[in-house]
Amino acid sequence: MIESRAVRIEVPAAFAAKLEENQDFLEGLGGLEFSSAAAPGGGLNVWVDSEDLPVALAALDALGASGLSAFKEEFTDWVSASAALRRSVLVDRYLFDPHDGDLATPAPSGVRRLVLPAVRAFGTGSHESTRLAVRLLLAEDLTGARVLDVGCGTGTLAFVAALEGAARVVAFDLDREAAFATREQAFANAVPRVAAFAGPLEAIRPSARFDVVAANMVHEETAPLLPALRAHLAPGGRLLSSGQLVEREGEWEDLLRKEGFRQVRALRENEWLGTAWISSNE
Repeated sequence: MIESRAVRIEVPAAFAAKLEENQDFLEGLGGLEFSSAAAPGGGLNVWVDSEDLPVALAALDALGASGLSAFKEEFTDWVSASAALRRSVLVDRYLFDPHDGDLATPAPSGVRRLVLPAVRAFGTGSHESTRLAVRLLLAEDLTGARVLDVGCGTGTLAFVAALEGAARVVAFDLDREAAFATREQAFANAVPRVAAFAGPLEAIRPSARFDVVAANMVHEETAPLLPALRAHLAPGGRLLSSGQLVEREGEWEDLLRKEGFRQVRALRENEWLGTAWISSNE
């Protein structure tokens, strides 16, 4: 059934009760493609294609539901509608804008604008954890650094690292859509030196070393990766983690210390925590 041609048939509560008692309700619509859902007050809404409306009404009448009202349903692109409600986010010297064209937000003087459409992957700057991760990156001297973006989402952290002077940025995500989005947006925003792939951390060769590893992921996703992430850090390398809850800060700190990290700084925004750690790798 094509959504833009859908018609909603409203079945009052009295008739709805009869239909529910009728075990042949599905068959009673003559094999028409339809969907149904309970309505407020005990009624029932039935959706059919507009071309099937006469047959559906006749079938419902035969089942004991007569004199029903029908209304045309307007098609709504909920993905586009949701994206249109998103707003640009300013984090220090970067403006993360989910829109381009007429809806674009002009960047203030000295601010780099990055267009990150909010349609496929996480990390457009609208969430506190992403903003915390960006602030952690900006607190580092990334000139000439090798940076790994773990669970890159739409590539926000990778782009900031590259624009802040990193010599090489590797971004990866288990979600193929995220890796594709990172590649596309790196090209669209003219961000250099970003290599993105879809796959697990194990896909990176064991000998690869990075000066900075950024991971904007929840506690349960990051914790199992800590030994491998530490192994990929160069001596004195930094792990920047975001996406943890402030209420579990002590638990997170204890875990990192047990894995051989020493805390450098911590940032908080609402209930979210972002922390920077230095590796004891020699």
